[in-house]
Amino acid sequence: FGALPVLPRLGVQLSLPTGFEQFCWLGRGPHESYQDRKRGTAVGLYCGLVDEQYVPYIMPQENGNKTDVRWAALRNSGGWGVLASADRFLEVSVSHFTADDLYRALHTHELSRRPQVILNLDVRQLGLGSASCGPGVGEGYLLHPTEERFTLLIQPLQPGDDPRLLGRRWIVPPSPASEGEG
Repeated sequence: FGALPVLPRLGVQLSLPTGFEQFCWLGRGPHESYQDRKRGTAVGLYCGLVDEQYVPYIMPQENGNKTDVRWAALRNSGGWGVLASADRFLEVSVSHFTADDLYRALHTHELSRRPQVILNLDVRQLGLGSASCGPGVGEGYLLHPTEERFTLLIQPLQPGDDPRLLGRRWIVPPSPASEGEG
């Protein structure tokens, strides 16, 4: 792995059909957060529309990420949807733009909103740092290429299903740093 560069993210990206606009998550919110920028976000249950997660930076870039997510759900107006959880906390973002869409546009008005919903489920993501006007990403927030194993659970939601109850089925184990304490 030594010859590979630092990674931007490690996870999966799903494309959901048009209509899955209702987004709820149990994690940090309500606004975006990143591993090195999350002190101003509290863990809680949050809901909003996919379009409300977009942050219109002057130069389009990654945005809308949520950290320490226990579970995330997307639903359509009929109540059908998907629930995602993992064997660890996730970083989750939803959008009508892919990372490539954001990278190719120099200004927000150059973006073309996709009809489908892009769902990113990451086990880790590179920190932000502040290289535009300060230091880069701190060493503890870099994502060096290493072997990782993780399990994602993606399950369907029917109208009336409560993601708060279904999301509890997956118990996130304690981090290695906290094992043996207490």
